[in-house]
Amino acid sequence: MRDRSGGSDRAVSVTVGYVMTLAISTLLLSGLFVAGGSFVETQRERAAQGELTVVGERIAADIGTVDRLVATAESRENLTVDRPLTLPNRVSGTGYRIRIAANGTQGTIALESEQTDATVEVPFRTSEDVAVRNTTVDGGSLRISWESDAGPEGDGELVVSER
Repeated sequence: MRDRSGGSDRAVSVTVGYVMTLAISTLLLSGLFVAGGSFVETQRERAAQGELTVVGERIAADIGTVDRLVATAESRENLTVDRPLTLPNRVSGTGYRIRIAANGTQGTIALESEQTDATVEVPFRTSEDVAVRNTTVDGGSLRISWESDAGPEGDGELVVSER
């Protein structure tokens, strides 16, 4: 165990063992952090999609409510319908945008999260003679209203706007 200079190799094996233990521990912890980070990101995206779906369905339900009120009205000349809708400003800790696109009696409400890749589309239907204005608004408190003097033919249209 002794070399010619009178030294020993025993102290080197303790140091090498310590360095190897640190290296292996570092690799294991790095792997855990990488795996845990992607897991958290996936869960955040799923949570955002779930919340956006609920928000989209609430908007579609309220559009349906205003649509039924307008469709069953005897006269739309001076009809005023104003439905406030309180929605969360953020989903899964981030803001979101709402895009409403209608074509005839069918339309979609597209909700997009700003930071995650979560996107949800919720379909809706309206009555034959109720037009919906295409619009894009930020998430949060909205107003769904009937504007009797607007619309493509001046008959009026259902409008979703920010409050």
